[in-house]
Amino acid sequence: MSLIVHVKERLETEVPALTGKLDYVAELAALTDAGAPPQREVSAFVIPLGADDQGGGGATAAGLHTQTIGETVGVILCIKALGDAKARKALPTIDELGNAVTAALAGWGPEDASGVLMFRRGRLVSVTKGLVVYQLEYTLLDQLRIAR
Repeated sequence: MSLIVHVKERLETEVPALTGKLDYVAELAALTDAGAPPQREVSAFVIPLGADDQGGGGATAAGLHTQTIGETVGVILCIKALGDAKARKALPTIDELGNAVTAALAGWGPEDASGVLMFRRGRLVSVTKGLVVYQLEYTLLDQLRIAR
């Protein structure tokens, strides 16, 4: 099972405010392509953000190559703030949901993973047409081991 599936399942069980409001990036892409923002007051999307080298390179010795890698996943929160140009109404919801998502994910890892998710950052993506989009990022550390 992929990391984004594990994360979505975890959030559905651990963050009641997001139950039934979570989708994958494909749904967000379809909405964006159609020029239609999410219709719920609160929507969330789990997106893969890729893998990268976390240890500054690997090491090869005695026929074994090891390297610390990280797989990053994002959780995009979309909060409606219609009629509020400065999006002040959305800020408490972003704080509450962001804290709940971080409490559910940071320090947790899927059973088949050797590491746990670590919080990387949260950032405002956009405030457009009454929709506030905030992205949280988490990285799962693992070790690549290849026999040479």
